[in-house]
Amino acid sequence: MDEHSKTRYNSPLTDFREVSERMPVIAFFLGMSIIAACIFLGRSHVFYVAVFIFAFCITLFWRKAPRPWIFLASIVAATPIPLFRQQFASNLIFAAWFIVFNMKYLSKLPKWIYALTGLIIIGFFTSSINWLSGNIMGGILRQSAYFFNFGLAPLILIPMIYLRMKDSKNYEANMQGLLFCLIVPSTLILLAAKIFGHQANVWQASLHEAAGAEGYVQYLLGKVIIDFSRTGVGFILAVLICASTAITISQVKVRDRLIAGSCLISNIFMLLVTGSFGSMLAVFCGYAGMFYTQGRKVRITKVIASAAAVCFILLLIYGLSPSSTKEYLGKRFEHRVVNADTDRLTLWGRAFNYILENPTGVGLRYRVGDKVTSNPHNEYLVYIVSYGALGGLAYPFLVVGLLISFFRRRKRVINDPAALAVYLAGLSVTAAVAVNSMTDNVGVNRWYFNIMWSLIWYCYFCSLAGQSGVERAGATSNTAVAGATAPDLK
Repeated sequence: MDEHSKTRYNSPLTDFREVSERMPVIAFFLGMSIIAACIFLGRSHVFYVAVFIFAFCITLFWRKAPRPWIFLASIVAATPIPLFRQQFASNLIFAAWFIVFNMKYLSKLPKWIYALTGLIIIGFFTSSINWLSGNIMGGILRQSAYFFNFGLAPLILIPMIYLRMKDSKNYEANMQGLLFCLIVPSTLILLAAKIFGHQANVWQASLHEAAGAEGYVQYLLGKVIIDFSRTGVGFILAVLICASTAITISQVKVRDRLIAGSCLISNIFMLLVTGSFGSMLAVFCGYAGMFYTQGRKVRITKVIASAAAVCFILLLIYGLSPSSTKEYLGKRFEHRVVNADTDRLTLWGRAFNYILENPTGVGLRYRVGDKVTSNPHNEYLVYIVSYGALGGLAYPFLVVGLLISFFRRRKRVINDPAALAVYLAGLSVTAAVAVNSMTDNVGVNRWYFNIMWSLIWYCYFCSLAGQSGVERAGATSNTAVAGATAPDLK
């Protein structure tokens, strides 16, 4: 790429206002301060009100400065929050205030999103026939909070946070936002919980000693509980592994690759410790999409070198793992592969029967059955159980639609290493989520759910900016500001 092309590709469009290099750094430390406050103070009502007020003020102040506001909202997505409490995830508070101040952006989302939103809204109301019985006010508050966090969040609220990234031509800054504001915060929290946290459910985990108590552990970090059960944490570890791998194998700054590689090693080790074979399978599916697409953009020798490096890291981490971890993985392999356990098929069958009994949905829940209940361990079925045979289709259609969109876009990604890294991250994460949603459920934790969808939508809109068709259209309708450089998040 010649110097003129580099300048043009790294120049922001006139409708995406860039700010000084200090602003993203300030946003990073503000976001990490919010997370630290949550860990040390707990998820109290005082903390929640403080975030609500802070989000209002910062959105009002930064609503016309996209990058620092988006970076801040991305970081606070990692604020730990339990599932079954009537509170909203912190990043969604930022999204709600942004809609209040910038209502016009609601009409700029991808058109197919509105159809899926309509489906799930219909499902919310049809399912109310079942969840309004009993404590009516309690049911309304509980199901409305769940719908806001798990229904509207992936379809409207999280896309609204990242919509303006489609106009950012500063690809290096976009890649750094992915690394420092989405991958690093969650990795640090999970690693801190694993190293410094105290097991919060010793007795409950001991009940599963035969199956491997490590897969049922929860850690107390400060005053928050970090769920490390394999069906819960496996999801977020899988998407973090895919996203950090995309940056590690790309020809970006050495510093960024080293940081991404460190996150990759940490998350691979934690995934091995949990023994989630469903999430491991999801990672390999994400890798398949990543390396296939990389092979269409760079020399095959680089693809082989990237795959070999990742395989070496995997084998090295396994080799250095404690004997207890290897023994646990051996038990999981025997259970899942050698014995070909069919417990998932049984659980899915129960979920199908429950759907037939309640075709209009029962409201968001992760248990099916009346007297004897079980977890479906399938995110697609969870949504159909919750919002009915019609409304529940919004989630699988969303995943499939995004996966198709990423694959169709692969030929138009420009030859910029940072833009390609973000695109590969989005494609691999979406592929991993599509597979992992068949075997587990991510709704165990709003933090995990929000990070997963934040990663996908961030990469989706950044990839719109990083494709050749958009570049040509932008060149004819906008005057690029030459010579802009990426904010350096040191």
